Amino acid sequence: MTPRPYQLIGRDFLAARTRALLADQMRVGKTPQAIMAADMVGAERVLVLCPAIAAYQWREQWAEWSDRAPAVILGKDTPPTGFKGVLVTSYNRALLHSAALTAAPKWDALIVDEAHFAKNPAAQRTQFVYGKGGVGWNSKRIWALSGTPAPNHAGELWPMLRAFGAVKCDYLSFVRHFCHYSDLERRVFGNKRHRLGELRALVEPIALRRTLREVAPDMPRVAYNMLAIESRGVDYRSDVRDEIKDDDRIAVALAKTKPLATEITECLERGDYQQTVVFGFHVEPLKEMVRLLAARGVSADTITGGTSLPKRETIQAAFRAGACQVLVAQIIAAGTAIDLSSAQHGYLLELDWNPANNAQAAHRLVNVQTQDPVTIDVLTAPGTMDDRVQRTLLRKVRDAVFKT
Repeated sequence: MTPRPYQLIGRDFLAARTRALLADQMRVGKTPQAIMAADMVGAERVLVLCPAIAAYQWREQWAEWSDRAPAVILGKDTPPTGFKGVLVTSYNRALLHSAALTAAPKWDALIVDEAHFAKNPAAQRTQFVYGKGGVGWNSKRIWALSGTPAPNHAGELWPMLRAFGAVKCDYLSFVRHFCHYSDLERRVFGNKRHRLGELRALVEPIALRRTLREVAPDMPRVAYNMLAIESRGVDYRSDVRDEIKDDDRIAVALAKTKPLATEITECLERGDYQQTVVFGFHVEPLKEMVRLLAARGVSADTITGGTSLPKRETIQAAFRAGACQVLVAQIIAAGTAIDLSSAQHGYLLELDWNPANNAQAAHRLVNVQTQDPVTIDVLTAPGTMDDRVQRTLLRKVRDAVFKT
């Protein structure tokens, strides 16, 4: 693979530091930058901690960006004593083998992927990564990767900042200074806006963040379009969003599957595209989509939160190879650790209430190595409550992307 100039900057940033946070926006390509940095510093023993669903993605990325083949430990396998090379494992699996992973010799580099998974200072996972005697203590370098290192409040940065030596105070002192904290409820209620400048100055020496717009200004943004379908049978029983029940949402999504299956079949026959992705929230409509497409002779498969890791990997490989024409996926399940950039088109059958989840899933079709535009069609039934909900959520998606 040929790195872009900004990826070389990220590589050099990590390589020059023993403690660093790479906070680039999703799809900018944090993984290859970390891989190149590990090779640049000559790290012989590398440990990658990541969510389980990302492990196979790391294995493939390492093969593309380096000449080393990493070992992946997810099942009942035990890390070999004195392992030399690249070892990829999940947070949960690492905890089961904490003694082996924290034993000598030290890791030359510890890469903490989706570092916000280790944001709770009281959690066993966080203590294993950053705490005294944990795997971080047994590593010469710690490189944290996350596009959202503090998704809820500044206090979630404390475990990493303390481990990196950027702060000396305890957790409560930190959150009381930077956040609105209730001693009575022992809860954090957001950040103190007037302290954000101070927080940025604290993080800046160890962190690098670029947005997709900054590093690839020539790449078209994801274009969202409303795709109107027949409104018959497509609506909720309530016109108040807070009263819309899951059963209603499932029924509405199911009513959209038949016209969408027809649309996809016709587009494939016309050659409008060779592949597409269908995103949805509930499992039942997604399974119905696959059934309807199969009945029309279209090769399709589905990834949901219940899809096993080996099957997920097999489906992804088939999609990348073009053997699968349509990937039908849950928004959250397809929002991380997946590359869908072999398709430049997708559909949103139904949107998640959280606009960031929708935007994250859609951007899985973006490929920073090309300039291919990405189009997402949002299914809507004009004149219905569903139409109002879809348009409101889509506006929030656009706002979320613009503010990123």
